[in-house]
Amino acid sequence: MPSFTTEVTAEVEIDFEVFCGNCGKGICNKADTRKSHRRGADQITVEPCDCMTGRIKELEREVEYLTEQLNQLNKNK
Repeated sequence: MPSFTTEVTAEVEIDFEVFCGNCGKGICNKADTRKSHRRGADQITVEPCDCMTGRIKELEREVEYLTEQLNQLNKNK
């Protein structure tokens, strides 16, 4: 029996929710879609959740403290 193959293209809109993997907070307002710069493929971009922003500030303070400690040790040599 004869047969042929054809390509079918469909456009589908997908709605989805975005949640922080760390604290579970909904962060849909921090997510967006776009086309990739090089390949033109669909992408999702997500800004860090507030819980991560707080953690980043905490880590920055820790780095500052450790840098001060290191500087103090270097002065004592």
